Amino acid sequence: MQAKKVKIVICVLLCGILLMVVLYVNKFLHRDSVVVAVDVPADAYGTDGVAIYECEMDSLIFGKWQHTTDTTWFRVYTSEPAGEGYFWGREWDTSEDIYESDLMPYGNGWFKWKKDDKKVVEIQMTEINGTIIPYEYDVLKLDVEQLQFKENFSSEKHLFRKI
Repeated sequence: MQAKKVKIVICVLLCGILLMVVLYVNKFLHRDSVVVAVDVPADAYGTDGVAIYECEMDSLIFGKWQHTTDTTWFRVYTSEPAGEGYFWGREWDTSEDIYESDLMPYGNGWFKWKKDDKKVVEIQMTEINGTIIPYEYDVLKLDVEQLQFKENFSSEKHLFRKI
């Protein structure tokens, strides 16, 4: 009787471990399909206008975005790893006769990005002397439909909608 109880306990433990492994793997295989809305209350903003909140920004930001006023400006945030905690992204402006299909992999128009606290840090890829240009953006709003950020270098705010 005692051996049967031990077998049952071992079986339950193994099933629990297997379930945890499946859930863990599923989380990373389907990160870009996770949909979570972040509702930032009005009193959640600091004196500089930056939202004070933590969220799983990575999963919300994945996808293609179009600027709401300059509708020729597009950005894509991918889940493709770029090393050191960064992911690949790309941007283009159709008013300059540049389209997503024109972008050479990992060249001009591509950038690395990562969430860093309440900021999105981007490293722009350029072909001029191999220059790397870091940019920081304060995320003001991020949900399944909209991404708004403020550029730290110019304080300009930009609002994008997910397409």
